[in-house]
Amino acid sequence: MRIPVDSILGAIRDRRFVDMADRVSGWLLPPRCTLCGARGQEPCFDLCGACECSLPEPDQPLQLLPGPLGHCFAAFRYDYPVVHLLHALKYRGQLAVGRVLGTLLADRIVGAELHRDVDILLPVPLHPVRHAERGYNQSSELARWAARRLGYPLEPTLAARLRHTPPQVGLSLPQRRSNMSGAFAVSSAASGRHITVIDDVTTTGSTLTELAGALLAAGAAGVNAWCVARAERHGNRPVTSAEPSPRTPAMR
Repeated sequence: MRIPVDSILGAIRDRRFVDMADRVSGWLLPPRCTLCGARGQEPCFDLCGACECSLPEPDQPLQLLPGPLGHCFAAFRYDYPVVHLLHALKYRGQLAVGRVLGTLLADRIVGAELHRDVDILLPVPLHPVRHAERGYNQSSELARWAARRLGYPLEPTLAARLRHTPPQVGLSLPQRRSNMSGAFAVSSAASGRHITVIDDVTTTGSTLTELAGALLAAGAAGVNAWCVARAERHGNRPVTSAEPSPRTPAMR
């Protein structure tokens, strides 16, 4: 398929604008590492190089799951300090962490050469009740920065959560599948499009599988998933190593 020249030029202009905005932002507010408080990386990335190198790599970044998902990619293993960053975003409202993790996810997607054949990015939707309780959707915060980095459109309203399901933490695999059954509704705008779903953590893949099935039923051409972290399970709980006392430097 040929890409129109005006689309290419528009993407170049957008990228230049983003780069310029980043340089200005970094000049006005120098980047500061969200983990240790040291100077971040230029022009405006709030994570230092040493802390970035400490992020745990997954044993198997790319998984091909049976069912509707084409692939599921995880940038990191669900372990410290990734757990600390995800909790800061999801439970403590530190939205600046969304930029760090969304950018890291996008960079690793490019490194794995999985950024092709994508029409839109879709964050896993929250039920309106959960969204009202939290005030934001952590997957949307990740997806908007990944979309900005990669230059793909973000369509958070393409799917909606129909049921206010209990949290998946602590549930067995059959319980997780039952919990998510029929949880999503999808717009007809999904028809014929290659959609990549963005989420914070995947464990069994139940949520992603259910959403992918709903998207394909609505006519999507294909569905993949990109997640910040993958959690291994032991019994009903995700496995992590002991987490040191988190350092909480001021965040911009």
